[in-house]
Amino acid sequence: MHAEKSICAVVVTFNRKKLLLNCLGALKAQTRQLSHIVVINNASTDGTADFLVQHNWTNSDFFTLITLPENMGGAGGFHEGIKYAFEHGFDYIWLMDDDGFPAETCLEKLLPYTTENCYIGPIVLDCEGKDKLSFSLRLPNTLQVLDRYSDIPQSLKIDNQIKDMILPFNGTLIGRELIQLMGFPMQEYFIWGDEREYTMRAEAYRAKILTVIDALFYHPIASSISEPMFFGKLRFNNAHSDLKQYCFCRNTIATFAKHKGVVYALAFFVKTTWFYAFTQPSLFRLLFAWRAMWHGLNGDFSHHKDYLK
Repeated sequence: MHAEKSICAVVVTFNRKKLLLNCLGALKAQTRQLSHIVVINNASTDGTADFLVQHNWTNSDFFTLITLPENMGGAGGFHEGIKYAFEHGFDYIWLMDDDGFPAETCLEKLLPYTTENCYIGPIVLDCEGKDKLSFSLRLPNTLQVLDRYSDIPQSLKIDNQIKDMILPFNGTLIGRELIQLMGFPMQEYFIWGDEREYTMRAEAYRAKILTVIDALFYHPIASSISEPMFFGKLRFNNAHSDLKQYCFCRNTIATFAKHKGVVYALAFFVKTTWFYAFTQPSLFRLLFAWRAMWHGLNGDFSHHKDYLK
């Protein structure tokens, strides 16, 4: 990649102004300077906009703050952020939430792997543990699940990349030409699953998808627990939040039905049913998941509002 290529970081925030400030500081400290930073403020009620003014972020041409009229969730936030960066002509768009932040060399380490159709990202580590992965990784085309950075096979470290795998929207760097083809994230997903659907779109357009092993991004350990099931052979995302779990079940089955077909959608239905019937038996959670999946199959993306506080 040539130095003249422009890169815009997109950060989506909601009521986490101190974490946002930490993220912005990490972006400013990158060893490869960014062209621009845009923050999408999801109608925060904690004084985020005034907070950024107090810390001298809003008086720079390098920085743009967009405050949405209502909370549109991560999906709506990334939709608006990518749209802004795309319409302003940046060559690459770098995506993240407010509670994550890149290591100083993260962008520099990603750059050698960029192409016009790239959809690449860093390894995502827990902010506290440094070796613990923030999200468990399943290596492509295997049942092997990694929970620590030190678990990454040496054979992959030699090549410094894990091909066909990414933890999207945690330091994900996307080429402009790919966005031209696939459009913006589905804002109706609200949270949980918009990044997965976007990744499947990238796969459909034959994007260059990979994780760069020595590029590091820090994020708090996932609030959901990737729990083992089916005799330890599979994992299931079991969130400690009705809103997150509803969106996860609804959006996942909708994405599978759209991109993978009825077999994948049925497999997810069976997996979810197994988890709440046998792994962690709960009739309430089973009916809850079935309702969410029914809405997803029918393209009804309004009921997450039932779980907004």
